[in-house]
Amino acid sequence: MTYQEIVDAWNRRPVSSRIGSRRFRRRLVFGTYGGWLVAAAALRLLSPSYPQFVVIPILLIANSIVLVVWLNRRTFLNREVLVGDAGLDERLVQNRNQAFRRAYQVFGPLVLVAWPLSVVITTLEPRNQGYLDAFLFYFAASVLATTLPTAIWAWREPDPTEPE
Repeated sequence: MTYQEIVDAWNRRPVSSRIGSRRFRRRLVFGTYGGWLVAAAALRLLSPSYPQFVVIPILLIANSIVLVVWLNRRTFLNREVLVGDAGLDERLVQNRNQAFRRAYQVFGPLVLVAWPLSVVITTLEPRNQGYLDAFLFYFAASVLATTLPTAIWAWREPDPTEPE
């Protein structure tokens, strides 16, 4: 074994900085959005039972965790070799543009439905429960707006060819 092979084996990148396989990235998409939905449903169910229960800081923490997982991890777009669009070949540029286009096709109608729904919920529900439900919609929209293009990109990209 050469010296360089030993150094390469010793200085492996942590799992969080690897792009990962397609199966891992798809599990990450399910885990991220599923975990956020479970946290939001649990907060929704606990808030009427315990009025003193603080929902908004817990939602902020849940959103922060989701954003750190998706925006702080290694993806095809933030590799060292890619500096802006100059490091992207035609296929990667097309896939990135298609991911953003599809994300906004999903996000636009979702916002058009969620905004009037949050207004109706705010006016119909008693006390602060309507505002808490409207905050749930707001935080869900903020998570989708920031992570959906990256999640679509991660879902569609094939396994990386370079050694990890």
